Amino acid sequence: MIIAMEHLVDRIKSALEHSGLSWSGAAIKLGLSAQASSNWKKGKIGRDTLKSLATLTGVNSGWLLDGSGLMLEPEKSNAEDADMQVITYNEDDPVPEGYIPIDYYDDVFASAGGGYLNLEKSSNKKMLFPTDLIRECNVQPSTTKVFRVRGESMFPKLKDGQAISVDMSAKTIYDGEIYAFQVGDDTKIKYLSNWHDEGKGGFKATSANPDKNQYPDEYYSPKRIEAEGVFIIGQYWWKQVFKRIRR
Repeated sequence: MIIAMEHLVDRIKSALEHSGLSWSGAAIKLGLSAQASSNWKKGKIGRDTLKSLATLTGVNSGWLLDGSGLMLEPEKSNAEDADMQVITYNEDDPVPEGYIPIDYYDDVFASAGGGYLNLEKSSNKKMLFPTDLIRECNVQPSTTKVFRVRGESMFPKLKDGQAISVDMSAKTIYDGEIYAFQVGDDTKIKYLSNWHDEGKGGFKATSANPDKNQYPDEYYSPKRIEAEGVFIIGQYWWKQVFKRIRR
């Protein structure tokens, strides 16, 4: 069955931008030819392919199919599941059974200068994560850090001031995943995808914020990576979720 409807192409475009994937790149990941994406741009795409594309890009399948609901499903709070708490922790302090302490930096912000330098040192503040959650998410505790987001470039996925965690042992770029990376003195957090137009080893950085005028895609060629001292800090895996009380 072929679905061709008004605004479908715009929804596909938004889904691809959300995941940091190109049209042809998404088609290839779904086991199709790169040329298949040319039909998508005309609104010609099968229902099953749309569902697979929704899964690939992380958007709500109902929204992608017919525009119903929200593009992104409300996320369940890991903070609520894990009963997260920020504590001042000394080396000799006991850790509650079933929990693992992770370095927490309340003075380090993604998209703020000099952040990475502070991540090199162990923090006396820790955030407790359940051992089962760490294991389920394939996280390496000794190389995992918690810090905060600054700015609106990753809104609505990540909000200004929100605590997030990255695993610094996970540096290989997988298209559509979120990474913290360093550009000179600036620590950034973006969707990354491999980009080899100017040589193997380059990457493209995409903001979640749909305002492309204010938050355009960034391209890092091997030459730019070397010239500006660019390197991957780690892959994002967790965020602290909160909601303002209505009164």
